Amino acid sequence: MLVVGIIGAISTATAPGKWRVVVADRPSLKIVSSVLKMHSVLEQNVVAIQLITRNRQPYPEMDAVYILVPCADSISRVIDDFKVDPRTGELVQRQYARAHLFFTGKLSDSLLAHLRSSPAAPFIKAAAELYIEYNPIESRVFLTTPSEQPFYALYSPHALNMVGSDLDAAADRLLSVIVSLDIQPYVRYYRPSASAPYEILGSALMSESGATATCPRIAESMAALIQCKLNDYYSHEQSSSNGRGKRSNTLTPSVVIVLDRSVDLYSPLLHEFTYQALVHDLLDLNAGNKYVYEAESANGHRQTIEAELSEQKDPIWEKLRHWHIGDVSQTLADQFERLLKDNIGVQAAKQASKKLTLHEMKAVLSELPEFKRLQESYSLHIDLASKCLEIINGSSLVMLADFEQEIVTGRSADGEFVDRTSLETRLISFLDDSELDAPDRRRLEEVPQCLSVNDKRAAVNLQRLGVPTDREEDFSGMPPLNGRYKWDAVTEPTDGQKRPRLEPAVKCIVAEQLSNTLSTELFPWTEEAPPECIPKHILNINATSLRRNKSSWKRRPKSPMPDAEKKGVVIVYIAGGITMSEMRAIYELADTLKRDIYIGSTHIITPRGFLDDMKSLHLKMLL
Repeated sequence: MLVVGIIGAISTATAPGKWRVVVADRPSLKIVSSVLKMHSVLEQNVVAIQLITRNRQPYPEMDAVYILVPCADSISRVIDDFKVDPRTGELVQRQYARAHLFFTGKLSDSLLAHLRSSPAAPFIKAAAELYIEYNPIESRVFLTTPSEQPFYALYSPHALNMVGSDLDAAADRLLSVIVSLDIQPYVRYYRPSASAPYEILGSALMSESGATATCPRIAESMAALIQCKLNDYYSHEQSSSNGRGKRSNTLTPSVVIVLDRSVDLYSPLLHEFTYQALVHDLLDLNAGNKYVYEAESANGHRQTIEAELSEQKDPIWEKLRHWHIGDVSQTLADQFERLLKDNIGVQAAKQASKKLTLHEMKAVLSELPEFKRLQESYSLHIDLASKCLEIINGSSLVMLADFEQEIVTGRSADGEFVDRTSLETRLISFLDDSELDAPDRRRLEEVPQCLSVNDKRAAVNLQRLGVPTDREEDFSGMPPLNGRYKWDAVTEPTDGQKRPRLEPAVKCIVAEQLSNTLSTELFPWTEEAPPECIPKHILNINATSLRRNKSSWKRRPKSPMPDAEKKGVVIVYIAGGITMSEMRAIYELADTLKRDIYIGSTHIITPRGFLDDMKSLHLKMLL
């Protein structure tokens, strides 16, 4: 979403061909560098990129383009760049000729008034809000990370002083996403039934240990905040545009569905065998998406390579990331064999009547100097796939994953219902298996915890996510948690996937939203329901288009969705983290239904990270 807005701000702030300086604070610079290389910025007639918190070289003959977070510190630093002697009123410091201010989000009225009354006001040529304060990590996935430990800040009983500020910051970032997409959505949220009376940001539950633990309605609080910010934004834009740009009521409205992590505790725990999920689950990545591995160069020297797993930079990753690992392995092997057949010079590298393994493919690639480009493209994924398969084949992972599915679906691989006694016996057997490593053992312990809890230590922390921990539940089918969302969506097996598997709850929630069957009791609207949800003959809604500075997603899907504007956009936001399986589900829905669907959250969670987050909730941390 961000590239057009950032480049547009930098390139149009001053006259064409005129040199300029870009000044940014650290958060803004991080946003810019996440979507643009520095040389792309410099190509916009920029002589320097300066950090506003440092001592900077003055350019009094050039204009400066400021890209800043809308906070008091940034405003003060801008004012300091144009100092005036308070006794004489004369200008004593002029860092730049003029200032063009662009803020990543909404600038408060108080800060705007402070700026207008400051000595810097005569030198400020323009000021605008870009609404770019978020991270679009994929074409349909964005993050609004508000702090270093977002899960702890939202769910720990020791972080009550942080939850409000974190939700407010996350809501500001979600507003930026909505503005960038140029939509006017209706907002609904997940609210377990009134039989579980949690207050917004508030009520207390008594744990089994006697300790008091708060269980805030995170989704309801977040939805209320984003609705308030949307109303404020619309009101400001409508007054600025004199009410122009009314939206036709024949359009299918856009919708934001706000959830919290309690809606689906299976997705963070269950093993998934799609490529992207396995890589993040089994392998160690740097900075969330960078993989370090060794490969041989064309001259035979070993070299360490850090590769970024990004859909923008790696078309192989984009194509294969949501495939089952068995299909990925087969596809890599088939493509490799095809390339070898097309090149006479490498026939000697093949073993007679024997298909090469992934390790042998990697070795062959390293021996072919003429295939330098091919080596860079395929070596990474051959290494990744082989590492994942090596871990899978050297463990009881497949059996474990099948057992997890039996627990959560209550059905065996052939579709037969399994009884509880059998599951409990097998659970004990798995936990006693010496080949089961510690992280997998912890995950297996937590899966039935979401269904039934006795005296496990994690029970208190599960209460933080709204999971009842004081009664037994039935294993047959999905857990009958009264007043909570229940789903029973199971995928059909594929060639690589040998048994049906439970789909993430978000896939069912979005599908029900698009078919207008999503429960209004469990998913109420923050204000009025959209037109399609009430009888057409009583409609008399005049919604107003209030966007002035339209931005665009960094990279829209390659195949534009037909009539996407008429069908409306759906955004699913989960406060407390999203999983790889939930991201995959959104892509599958968007492709199948030909709709613009996006998913966002405070952060991405892996199974190991989720367990660590759950374990830390009772700790008193200094943040």
